[in-house]
Amino acid sequence: MLSTRPGRRRAAMAAVAALLTVTAACGGDSTSGGEDEDVTLHFTWWGNADRAELTEQAIDLFEEEHPGITIETSFSEFDAYWERMATQIAGGSAPDILQMDYRYVREYAERNVLREFGDDDVDTSAMAPGLLSAGEIDGVSYAIPMSQNTQALLYDPAAWAAAGEQAPGPDWTWADLEAGGRVVAEATGISAISDFGQIEDWFEVWLRQRGKTLYTDDGELGYTAEDVAEYWTFTNGLREAGIVTPADETATMDGSQANSPLAKQTSAAEFNYDSGLTAESWEIYGRELALAPFPSDSGELGQYAKPSMLICISQRSEHPEEAAQFIDFLLNDPEVGELLGTSRGMPANADIREAVGGALTGPPQLAFEFEQAVLPELADAPPPPPRGAGSVKAAFQRIYDDVIFGSTTPEEAAERFMSEAEQALAQ
Repeated sequence: MLSTRPGRRRAAMAAVAALLTVTAACGGDSTSGGEDEDVTLHFTWWGNADRAELTEQAIDLFEEEHPGITIETSFSEFDAYWERMATQIAGGSAPDILQMDYRYVREYAERNVLREFGDDDVDTSAMAPGLLSAGEIDGVSYAIPMSQNTQALLYDPAAWAAAGEQAPGPDWTWADLEAGGRVVAEATGISAISDFGQIEDWFEVWLRQRGKTLYTDDGELGYTAEDVAEYWTFTNGLREAGIVTPADETATMDGSQANSPLAKQTSAAEFNYDSGLTAESWEIYGRELALAPFPSDSGELGQYAKPSMLICISQRSEHPEEAAQFIDFLLNDPEVGELLGTSRGMPANADIREAVGGALTGPPQLAFEFEQAVLPELADAPPPPPRGAGSVKAAFQRIYDDVIFGSTTPEEAAERFMSEAEQALAQ
């Protein structure tokens, strides 16, 4: 998957918000069928046809080994997935097994939509504890990571070389980004980097480098209006200097490749997740790209191992034991791991990730090597964000648009954002 930008997810956030009307009555005790009973499970996820084909092949392997269990599947694009999920849950017809986004784990768990995982339900011994925490709330696991990725700069090394500028790399700073970006923009005639001021994900890395967090353990904002104003003053200054994309282009960025300045070749770099470097990415972007870590002024990288997606069992499932069996197979079987490869990102199972990584070529190999290189510096994933976080994320983008179009100052915009964010979290 590519970036988690707010614009791409606005429809999804609205769908998740509909869950606020779903009461705890969605839950209820369920029991697994008898040993001799044939079981049918419904598994749903978001993705494309290529992912679907590989998933169906993995399901065929499971059904061969478990002849009494049938897995029915459905999938859709990201936004449509959450709209459909909200409808199904409200109507009491949630699937047995559902793919989950990190941002919505708490939302669904606190509405009693997700079943708790017991200690012995799924073998997670080959997964990093810091990654597993992304699916836990108060020490209870509601979602298990299927794959992992981390934040990165996706850039065109040829553009930086043509400008005579050293490529981004370890130990570079925000001042290096500004100085180098200015040279690249002047030499190439395009933006050095897509404007990253509207993206809360990248603001989070900026915060973590400064010893702060997006949310506290209590679900409150972990930063101040001054932090937001400082970030937006910096990014807006880059825009005014012609280093990042102009306002009219930035406003169209929605996470899709169709509206990516890097893909349109109007910028030479873009913050993303390393899973954005797929087998098809060089063809999509029209040239070979590379990965670099975030710049930092503090010596702290600020990045963390993030689940690119997780998997859950519905509270309404009548066959939770069989559902856990399937999840365990999907995440831990070596043959399935080899089959699925990096179709959902780097496997969360470290043993499978190492085996898969050794066979990769092209862009996925670069992504694997990048992740392995920065792994010692990656922090644990923070707990799932609180309810209302989706609205906060959307407000971050919307209000920054007012900054780049000159209708407000970074300081005024930061105060307005903090007010809206606090209201969203209080609902």
